[in-house]
Amino acid sequence: MEKTIKTIGIGKWLCFPLGYVMYYFTSSSFGYVISIILSVIATVAFWFLMRREETRLIGHDIAMSIRDAINETANVENFIEIKRMKSGIIARVYLINAKESAAAIQKAIKKKIDASKMKKYLWVMQMTDIGSRDELAQTQKILNDQLLDQLAGHYDRNDDQDNK
Repeated sequence: MEKTIKTIGIGKWLCFPLGYVMYYFTSSSFGYVISIILSVIATVAFWFLMRREETRLIGHDIAMSIRDAINETANVENFIEIKRMKSGIIARVYLINAKESAAAIQKAIKKKIDASKMKKYLWVMQMTDIGSRDELAQTQKILNDQLLDQLAGHYDRNDDQDNK
Protein backbone atom coordinates (compact mmCIF):
# COMPACT_ATOMS: atom_id res chain seq x y z
CA MET A 1 0.00 0.00 0.00
CA GLU A 2 2.86 2.36 0.81
CA LYS A 3 4.28 1.88 -2.68
CA THR A 4 0.93 2.75 -4.27
CA ILE A 5 0.61 5.89 -2.16
CA LYS A 6 4.13 7.00 -3.11
CA THR A 7 3.39 6.31 -6.77
CA ILE A 8 0.24 8.43 -6.63
CA GLY A 9 2.12 11.15 -4.75
CA ILE A 10 4.70 11.29 -7.52
CA GLY A 11 2.10 10.79 -10.26
CA LYS A 12 0.12 13.85 -9.26
CA TRP A 13 3.00 15.99 -10.57
CA LEU A 14 2.14 14.75 -14.06
CA CYS A 15 -0.64 17.33 -13.99
CA PHE A 16 1.72 19.97 -15.39
CA PRO A 17 2.84 18.06 -18.50
CA LEU A 18 -0.76 16.95 -19.01
CA GLY A 19 -1.90 20.56 -18.77
CA TYR A 20 0.66 21.56 -21.38
CA VAL A 21 -0.50 18.72 -23.66
CA MET A 22 -4.05 20.00 -23.28
CA TYR A 23 -2.92 23.51 -24.21
CA TYR A 24 -0.84 22.33 -27.16
CA PHE A 25 -3.61 20.28 -28.78
CA THR A 26 -6.46 22.74 -28.15
CA SER A 27 -4.72 26.02 -29.02
CA SER A 28 -5.13 25.63 -32.78
CA SER A 29 -8.81 24.69 -32.43
CA PHE A 30 -10.08 27.00 -29.68
CA GLY A 31 -7.61 29.87 -29.55
CA TYR A 32 -5.10 30.79 -26.88
CA VAL A 33 -7.40 32.07 -24.16
CA ILE A 34 -9.76 29.11 -24.21
CA SER A 35 -6.78 26.72 -24.45
CA ILE A 36 -5.15 28.26 -21.40
CA ILE A 37 -8.40 28.00 -19.46
CA LEU A 38 -8.86 24.36 -20.50
CA SER A 39 -5.27 23.49 -19.62
CA VAL A 40 -5.54 25.11 -16.18
CA ILE A 41 -8.80 23.25 -15.52
CA ALA A 42 -7.21 19.96 -16.63
CA THR A 43 -4.13 20.56 -14.47
CA VAL A 44 -6.08 21.43 -11.33
CA ALA A 45 -8.62 18.64 -11.83
CA PHE A 46 -5.91 16.00 -12.24
CA TRP A 47 -4.03 17.30 -9.18
CA PHE A 48 -7.14 17.18 -6.98
CA LEU A 49 -8.17 13.78 -8.31
CA MET A 50 -4.80 12.26 -7.48
CA ARG A 51 -4.64 14.03 -4.11
CA ARG A 52 -8.09 12.76 -3.14
CA GLU A 53 -7.19 9.19 -4.10
CA GLU A 54 -3.96 9.44 -2.12
CA THR A 55 -5.76 10.54 1.05
CA ARG A 56 -8.51 7.93 0.49
CA LEU A 57 -5.93 5.14 0.35
CA ILE A 58 -4.17 6.43 3.46
CA GLY A 59 -7.47 6.63 5.35
CA HIS A 60 -8.46 3.15 4.20
CA ASP A 61 -5.14 1.68 5.34
CA ILE A 62 -5.41 3.34 8.75
CA ALA A 63 -9.00 2.09 9.15
CA MET A 64 -7.97 -1.46 8.21
CA SER A 65 -5.12 -1.37 10.73
CA ILE A 66 -7.53 -0.23 13.45
CA ARG A 67 -10.10 -2.85 12.47
CA ASP A 68 -7.46 -5.62 12.51
CA ALA A 69 -6.28 -4.55 15.97
CA ILE A 70 -9.85 -4.60 17.31
CA ASN A 71 -10.65 -7.98 15.76
CA GLU A 72 -7.43 -9.52 17.10
CA THR A 73 -8.10 -8.23 20.61
CA ALA A 74 -11.82 -8.66 21.26
CA ASN A 75 -15.10 -9.42 19.57
CA VAL A 76 -16.64 -5.98 20.03
CA GLU A 77 -19.02 -4.12 17.77
CA ASN A 78 -17.31 -0.96 16.57
CA PHE A 79 -17.55 1.95 14.21
CA ILE A 80 -14.49 3.65 12.70
CA GLU A 81 -14.67 7.20 11.39
CA ILE A 82 -11.87 8.69 9.30
CA LYS A 83 -11.79 12.43 8.68
CA ARG A 84 -9.35 13.96 6.27
CA MET A 85 -8.00 17.39 7.05
CA LYS A 86 -5.23 19.46 5.54
CA SER A 87 -2.98 18.82 8.54
CA GLY A 88 -3.49 15.06 8.51
CA ILE A 89 -6.03 12.38 9.23
CA ILE A 90 -8.26 12.16 12.27
CA ALA A 91 -9.34 8.65 13.23
CA ARG A 92 -12.21 8.03 15.61
CA VAL A 93 -13.01 4.65 17.05
CA TYR A 94 -16.41 4.08 18.63
CA LEU A 95 -16.56 0.85 20.62
CA ILE A 96 -20.03 -0.37 21.51
CA ASN A 97 -20.25 -1.93 24.97
CA ALA A 98 -16.56 -2.79 25.14
CA LYS A 99 -16.36 -2.14 28.90
CA GLU A 100 -13.33 -4.01 30.31
CA SER A 101 -11.76 -4.77 26.94
CA ALA A 102 -11.54 -1.08 25.94
CA ALA A 103 -8.08 -0.63 27.51
CA ALA A 104 -6.72 -3.74 25.79
CA ILE A 105 -8.19 -2.61 22.48
CA GLN A 106 -6.63 0.83 22.88
CA LYS A 107 -3.19 -0.74 23.50
CA ALA A 108 -3.61 -3.06 20.50
CA ILE A 109 -4.59 -0.15 18.24
CA LYS A 110 -1.63 1.93 19.42
CA LYS A 111 0.73 -0.99 18.82
CA LYS A 112 -0.70 -1.65 15.33
CA ILE A 113 -0.58 2.04 14.33
CA ASP A 114 2.96 2.46 15.67
CA ALA A 115 4.05 -0.49 13.52
CA SER A 116 2.28 0.89 10.46
CA LYS A 117 3.98 3.14 7.92
CA MET A 118 0.79 5.21 7.84
CA LYS A 119 1.46 6.56 11.34
CA LYS A 120 3.05 9.68 9.88
CA TYR A 121 -0.26 10.63 8.26
CA LEU A 122 -2.36 10.13 11.41
CA TRP A 123 -2.76 13.47 13.13
CA VAL A 124 -5.28 12.73 15.91
CA MET A 125 -6.91 9.56 17.15
CA GLN A 126 -9.92 9.54 19.45
CA MET A 127 -11.47 6.44 20.98
CA THR A 128 -14.60 6.10 23.06
CA ASP A 129 -16.87 3.40 24.40
CA ILE A 130 -20.59 4.00 23.94
CA GLY A 131 -23.61 2.03 25.10
CA SER A 132 -25.37 1.74 21.72
CA ARG A 133 -25.35 3.05 18.15
CA ASP A 134 -28.11 5.48 19.15
CA GLU A 135 -25.53 7.49 21.12
CA LEU A 136 -23.28 7.91 18.07
CA ALA A 137 -24.52 11.34 16.92
CA GLN A 138 -24.31 12.84 20.39
CA THR A 139 -20.86 11.36 20.94
CA GLN A 140 -19.66 12.76 17.61
CA LYS A 141 -20.73 16.25 18.70
CA ILE A 142 -18.91 15.84 22.01
CA LEU A 143 -15.74 14.63 20.29
CA ASN A 144 -15.94 17.49 17.76
CA ASP A 145 -16.19 20.02 20.61
CA GLN A 146 -13.34 18.32 22.46
CA LEU A 147 -11.16 18.38 19.35
CA LEU A 148 -11.92 22.07 18.71
CA ASP A 149 -11.07 22.91 22.31
CA GLN A 150 -7.77 21.02 22.06
CA LEU A 151 -6.89 22.71 18.77
CA ALA A 152 -7.81 26.14 20.13
CA GLY A 153 -5.68 25.47 23.21
CA HIS A 154 -2.78 24.33 21.03
CA TYR A 155 -2.94 27.47 18.89
CA ASP A 156 -3.31 29.70 21.96
CA ARG A 157 -0.16 28.15 23.47
CA ASN A 158 1.71 28.71 20.21
CA ASP A 159 0.59 32.36 20.12
CA ASP A 160 1.73 32.82 23.72
CA GLN A 161 5.13 31.31 22.90
CA ASP A 162 5.46 33.52 19.81
CA ASN A 163 4.74 36.63 21.89
CA LYS A 164 7.51 35.88 24.41
